[in-house]
Amino acid sequence: MPDKHAKGLKQTSDRLVGLNGKDDVLRFLSQAGFDVRAAAKRLLGDTETTGALLVGSVAEGYQTASSDIDILFLTYSGREEVDTSSRLLIESGSSLELLTYADGVEVNTEIICREDYESLADLLDQMAGTVAMGGQLKKLPMIDNYSLRFLHRLRTGVVLYGEDVIEEFRADFHVRALPLYLSIKYLILARESLEDARTSSPETYGLVEFICRDVLEHCLLALAAAEGFTSQSRRFVMNWIAALPDGAEHGEALRAIRSALLNRAVLSPGEKSRLIDECARHYAYVVEALRSDPIRRRILDQIFSTISYAE
Repeated sequence: MPDKHAKGLKQTSDRLVGLNGKDDVLRFLSQAGFDVRAAAKRLLGDTETTGALLVGSVAEGYQTASSDIDILFLTYSGREEVDTSSRLLIESGSSLELLTYADGVEVNTEIICREDYESLADLLDQMAGTVAMGGQLKKLPMIDNYSLRFLHRLRTGVVLYGEDVIEEFRADFHVRALPLYLSIKYLILARESLEDARTSSPETYGLVEFICRDVLEHCLLALAAAEGFTSQSRRFVMNWIAALPDGAEHGEALRAIRSALLNRAVLSPGEKSRLIDECARHYAYVVEALRSDPIRRRILDQIFSTISYAE
């Protein structure tokens, strides 16, 4: 006879896979003894100046039996007001994370204090204002991955409570502009990697192939972002492309880049120029796709106006 505990965990995992939307998740958590509002009150003192988002794989529909449930708390309280006395809080970038278990499922609660991201909000304000007024950007900062993860989750998370607070956060951090920023950032990285591939020695074992993988990955993320998919998770973007319907705009190109990325092999020195040419074709396609939007085209023309190899 199977162990009752193991059987119970399997049933819980099966239910996790089937969760779909806010009501399903809140019901699951309630039955497992985890109350979202009570957790916020315990950690932050009140729920009036906080909001909660369901984020991660469950929110995006890519969960598996081993997934956790990710909840993002957004608060205007200061970090010194967060109650750290009862549990271990893990610092992750500028956020705090707390791991708990509800009926065998890991619940990862992340806390974002508005004041810890003040400089990011100011930076995005400046960029958004310049772009909106048609001005010349003085710089395009490479925002760190922790911050990009936060912005993506803020943009796409499912509201559990505190909609007014969350809408204020979304406005403060200009999340509607995230696809624009990411598409340009990854195109720049793809361009840099392509130049590296062209100037690398084909005699060095695996080097050109390694750099070309970066080209393809950045092309994939740039085009996905241009289509509104802003997750930094390679697994999520691969799943998103696999689920694209037939006839989706740029769907064929996305699937081709995905296939090229997944089917890499070490080549002989004489074959590496062919690989670089393949990456250059994918890059050229992405450039033209991004330039179809007038705002992106204006920014790209400005960035590459004095760089001869971008002609």
